[in-house]
Amino acid sequence: MFRTRSLSALFIFLLVASVFVGCGGEKSSSPSTPSPYAGHWKGAWVDTANNEQTGTLDITVAGRGNVTGSVVNITDNESGVVSGVLNDYGNISCYYYYRWDTYKVVGALSINASDHLVGNVTEYDIYRFPVRQDSIDLIKQ
Repeated sequence: MFRTRSLSALFIFLLVASVFVGCGGEKSSSPSTPSPYAGHWKGAWVDTANNEQTGTLDITVAGRGNVTGSVVNITDNESGVVSGVLNDYGNISCYYYYRWDTYKVVGALSINASDHLVGNVTEYDIYRFPVRQDSIDLIKQ
């Protein structure tokens, strides 16, 4: 009986001590690292497929990879907004919302030796048909 009480007391002591040490509490967790692509980026995109269209892209990548900004299609004289995500591995998934059209954009971006955010993306129309293959070259502002 003495041994059972001792073990029970020891268990309760360890349980209470773990609360005071901060085991599992919020303060013991490490802060999240910001996205390696965080910042304001601006530059050009060029359709490398048949359409030969060009435009500009002005985006902000937030600390956790959320993308917001604007897109201009110079060839079609259209401008729109950008919304999406650029994850830590450089995979981008976003939407270009123009006045009359919406395109889903997916692809991969990276920071090159010149510190430009570069890569290739595919634009899909609302029917999920690929309409453009864009090469992107953005400079950090």
